[in-house]
Amino acid sequence: MSFSIIHVKAKSIFLKKLFKYSFIGFTCCLLISACGGKEETPKEVKVVEAVAPVSTKATTNDIASEIQMNREKWQAHEISGYQIEMQKICYCVPEVVRMMVFEVDGDDVTSVRYADTGEDVDPQHYGEFNTVEGMFTFVEQAIAKNPADLSIAYDEKYGYIKELSVDFQENIADDEISIIASNMRPRK
Repeated sequence: MSFSIIHVKAKSIFLKKLFKYSFIGFTCCLLISACGGKEETPKEVKVVEAVAPVSTKATTNDIASEIQMNREKWQAHEISGYQIEMQKICYCVPEVVRMMVFEVDGDDVTSVRYADTGEDVDPQHYGEFNTVEGMFTFVEQAIAKNPADLSIAYDEKYGYIKELSVDFQENIADDEISIIASNMRPRK
């Protein structure tokens, strides 16, 4: 993930939490002063309308150009066959969220096994983004859906997506998906 995206994401998270905890603190102060126990003449409370922080997310164009740059880096290595470990993190059945080792030849997955046991994985459990190109395509499709949050980190040497986190709708639980890809080894 580039420093600018990390900075923008951290700034956005910081502002959201700052706003949230400032509002909670203000509310607590009002409650404490109202229930303080002293008989005082009520003071006039001036209500100030809260303003949500302006979004500081990277633009879709920034993300799209970063994806294209890393896809070109991946393609420049001309890797036709490789092995890669991937783990999907979601609210899914246990068979889906285990670390898997994918053997890829060209654009075809030739085998998939669980990293911890070596057992073959049922194809229904490894989903549609099971190759490096599949990950790039998944991100492009996610961007088209205008997600509430999207974070991507790339492998510096090869350019493949090594970390991906997508939250499609901010106020909906269980729609988030994260993917971790590691230990990509080209076949000679």
